[in-house]
Amino acid sequence: MRRVFVLGLAKQRVYFNNINNINFTIHTFSTKADLQLLQKLRQETEVSISKAKEALVINKNDYEKALSWVLEDAKTSGAIKAEKLRGRVAKEGLVGVVVNNIDKKDLSSQRGAIVEVNCETDFVSRNEMFKQFVAQIASTSLLLPVEDLSYDNELPTIQNIPLDLLKSSPLLPLPSITSYDHKFNTVEQSVGELIGKLGENITLRRVAVVNMKDSCKENSRSIVTTGGYVHGGDELTGKIGGLILLQSSGETSQQQQSSQIISKLAKNLARQVVGLNPKYINDDENNIILDEEVEDRESFLNENVLMRQASLWGGGLIRDVMKQTELNSKLQLKVLNFIRWECGEGIEKQDTNFAAEVMKQAGLT
Repeated sequence: MRRVFVLGLAKQRVYFNNINNINFTIHTFSTKADLQLLQKLRQETEVSISKAKEALVINKNDYEKALSWVLEDAKTSGAIKAEKLRGRVAKEGLVGVVVNNIDKKDLSSQRGAIVEVNCETDFVSRNEMFKQFVAQIASTSLLLPVEDLSYDNELPTIQNIPLDLLKSSPLLPLPSITSYDHKFNTVEQSVGELIGKLGENITLRRVAVVNMKDSCKENSRSIVTTGGYVHGGDELTGKIGGLILLQSSGETSQQQQSSQIISKLAKNLARQVVGLNPKYINDDENNIILDEEVEDRESFLNENVLMRQASLWGGGLIRDVMKQTELNSKLQLKVLNFIRWECGEGIEKQDTNFAAEVMKQAGLT
């Protein structure tokens, strides 16, 4: 009987302890989150409803304090999670391409950028938050100070940019966003926050931008138009992306009259590069190296040289389309450079035991 009595007292003690805990919890979170502020905070920060509610309750529905709390919490939790996930292979992801005129009145001010951002799974790469982030990275890259970077060619080119330069830059909103009230985080900080939200390792793999240099700006008779295209996604992001530089030379009046024609051609040429993956611009390039196993030189050149490929939008070969556009616009045209990136190319995927990985994350091994 005594043993039963002691057990009964023990159960009562546990019961009353639980009641005390419940009373403490109710007392601590007696403030209720304002529903309108809750909705606004979630829309602005894209955090979970529980995290938004916690921020408002702790800060007694002071929206600005709650917002600051959420942003600081995202940085801290994102940095911790990023450190835990560092080293995990991120082979999936998206390529982002943005083309924009810095000065709408100056045709020679057109810039373009291409980036690759990787994640671990295709599921995350299709997440709207991830898509927008990749587009923002590309938009931010447009404004990097590339004119100060040195390279051998004096002509406009598509130049690879050091990742450290991008990571230390503030992450800018998309060009379509006209107002943005809050301070900018750096790209590196934003990567950490996104890792915290999506729960996967996310890496910036590469970035390249159009560097017009001063030679193009000083020559009003020669304008370089940037064409960009992405495949396998939306307007700004996809699985394959490309940029191309198309130079047009002629009278200023003809340049202005034909600007839309040239812009359309540049975009079509970028689509050609993405779709048919040429390796060279012309067949007279000195750096064309034929594989020893290639027996038919003509077939090889027709497949790998841009000017010898059949146009995807009709009109014959690319060189024929170029000649016809020259006649219509009364301008001389020349492709200066192009680049094509496919997401995940060259990344070696590690073989992992999925069951063992799940057990490890659950703390069962």
